[in-house]
Amino acid sequence: MSVPTGNRVIRSIQRLRGFGVFDDFRKTNDIPEFAAKNIIYGWNYSGKTTLSRLFASLGSGVPYADCPGAPFEVRMEGGISVTETTLSPPKVTVEVFNTDFVSTNLSWSGEDFESILLLGDESIEAQERIERLNLLRGKRRQQLAATRNAVKDANQTISEAKTAAAKQIKTTLQIVEAFGATQLTTAIAQLSANATAAILPPESFAAELKVALTSDSERPRSAPALTTPTFRLARWQSEAGTLLAQVPAVSAVIQHLRDHPAIAVWVGEGLPLHAGQQNCEFCGGPFTQDRLRLLQGHFSKALTEQKDQLAALSRNIRLAALPTATGLDASRLLPEHQAAASRVEQRLQTLIKAYNKDLLSLDAAVQRKLERPFEVQDLPALEPSLAPSLAQAFAEATDLIASNNETVGNFKDTRGDALRRAKAHLVATFACDATLATVKAKIEQLNKADACILASGTRIKSTVDALQASINRAQHGRETLNERIALLLGTDAVQIEVVSVEGVDRFALRRHGQPARNLSDGERTAIAFAYFLTKLKEHKSLDEVIVYIDDPISSLDSNHVFQVYATLKHLFFQKVNDAHGKPKWVTACKQLFISTHNFEFFEMLKKLPIDRQKPTQTDGARYYLVKRIGPKNSTLVDLPAALRQYTSEYHYLFSVIYAFSEHPTKDDLEQLLALPNALRRFVELYTYMRLPMADTNVETRLGVLVGPESAVRVTQLLHHFSHLETVDRVASHTQLVAAIGPVVDELIELLREDAPHFSALIAAVQPANAAGGP
Repeated sequence: MSVPTGNRVIRSIQRLRGFGVFDDFRKTNDIPEFAAKNIIYGWNYSGKTTLSRLFASLGSGVPYADCPGAPFEVRMEGGISVTETTLSPPKVTVEVFNTDFVSTNLSWSGEDFESILLLGDESIEAQERIERLNLLRGKRRQQLAATRNAVKDANQTISEAKTAAAKQIKTTLQIVEAFGATQLTTAIAQLSANATAAILPPESFAAELKVALTSDSERPRSAPALTTPTFRLARWQSEAGTLLAQVPAVSAVIQHLRDHPAIAVWVGEGLPLHAGQQNCEFCGGPFTQDRLRLLQGHFSKALTEQKDQLAALSRNIRLAALPTATGLDASRLLPEHQAAASRVEQRLQTLIKAYNKDLLSLDAAVQRKLERPFEVQDLPALEPSLAPSLAQAFAEATDLIASNNETVGNFKDTRGDALRRAKAHLVATFACDATLATVKAKIEQLNKADACILASGTRIKSTVDALQASINRAQHGRETLNERIALLLGTDAVQIEVVSVEGVDRFALRRHGQPARNLSDGERTAIAFAYFLTKLKEHKSLDEVIVYIDDPISSLDSNHVFQVYATLKHLFFQKVNDAHGKPKWVTACKQLFISTHNFEFFEMLKKLPIDRQKPTQTDGARYYLVKRIGPKNSTLVDLPAALRQYTSEYHYLFSVIYAFSEHPTKDDLEQLLALPNALRRFVELYTYMRLPMADTNVETRLGVLVGPESAVRVTQLLHHFSHLETVDRVASHTQLVAAIGPVVDELIELLREDAPHFSALIAAVQPANAAGGP
């Protein structure tokens, strides 16, 4: 095992949020930093194992699977912090013994058969891989024939598809020469790497096909050339600007005629008809010379000349209008030019309409001047870019017709090019067909699988041999394991023996030489802990290893607790001489963390020898309590004074119960969370002390002391709160919570009946409660 560079000790857990039962833990100043020896006490389901999982993540660099994104901060020596974002690569070497280690490293195959034991992650994983590889090898052998048949069928499908496609292409393009599956294969190979580029849109393919199949008699004719008109709008606009601003000079203006332009026009046209006449041709009245002179003075030569100029300008403007028929007929062009021709024609029509509209605006201004010659008329605003745009559009149309006619002149080459593009389109369409692509991909995959299957036998065999060798190496510690198991169980009744399974050496658990069936939870714990201790030997030195051990006595009876304690003392504590030659106790590993729910074991752990590690420390040990402070929240605190003082679990349990009974409101959530376990355990100890009857349970003993009815009620309550569901039930079942108070009162009354015993208990707990017990 590799040790991270600069391995440091862990000083504190600064923050732990959303990590199992630690909903929102934050370190406070009254929680001391971790030391060399760290003992954590807490009842079941308070959060001890959860803490061990945090330490396991620190060692592996992998987040805990059940809450991978939970934020946390662990402070290391030197002020360095490890958080959920800096967890990997691991900064420390940590080995953790907990329930996860047991489930990972112990595996028994065959519930009712001879128990074959595999020890260690590597061995279990290796054996599972061997079994999977052998199954895979058999499946692949069965698949080999099917794979090759599938390749044959797929190739046949492609061959038939090529034959049908080649026939269709030959018919569609009216190809005279040979064109079959072989020629189609050649044509596919000649396509560019991007075959889809040869596939045409439907309308483009239809146009190419039409040209390709056009006979000489149907070949297109040249389109007529366009005549670009002359654009005179600017010239007439300039001339109109001069005339519209002019006012003719006259000797006398007849105001009535000036105010009535229509009458003025009528009179002006009739005046030449009255030359030499004595009477008015309209009314027959006398037409005097004075009237004639007056009219001639109004209709001066200047006015007449201006009107003639305006009339001529109006005729020119009207003659300058462009015809809407441009001569560009897209239908008479080749298909490849028709779309562009349609766009140019549309633009021409838009421009011609705007151009003619400007001419009409200019002519309207001229007409207004004719009607009111003595008024200056405004020159209308015209678009100056129309003529250049029209010239450009007509030039594009001329170029299109020229290009079209050039293609028509070389139609033989054009038809050949169209045939090649149409053929490439059909070939590419076949080559890119999704169904055929799937078949080809399948063939490629099948061929790869065929090659893999042929080579798999050798590879699998070598892999199996290597894995089997790793299993054998993992079992070399059998003798050490047996010594550890015997030490922890206090007997060598259960031992590991080597047996041959299908020619392979494996471990078998034996009890007095017979297959060990129905192992107890305690025996399994002892075997797993023995393996953990043996596995630590993989480290060249424990000096750089942080060890966390969670409840190593779980399911072990009290007879074996001391064996575990003795083992811990022997392996993890050693006496060395300091720099001054004075002996002192130190931990054999970098740091040691041990958590337990067992008060008796906890008291033993206090006695594990440790001296001050640094001058700044008063002790090389730290003691902590992990406890529930809410239905779904736990915390880690410095060990309360009461737990430091008591050396008897019995006294400690009574202090919890008595503190609740003396509480004025009895609504302290922490007390409620702690009370059920304390009641259950205290009643077990008290009734057994009063009535040490063999083969009796707590309900029977309690019934003798308080009566069957009360015994059933109390034990039912205690059983209800005994294990995992306690926290949720205390928080949610108000009726049961309300029942705890009467049970405590009844228990206190029962104790009062034994006055000396009760007085001794009170005397034992009062100093602790006064000092701030839990």
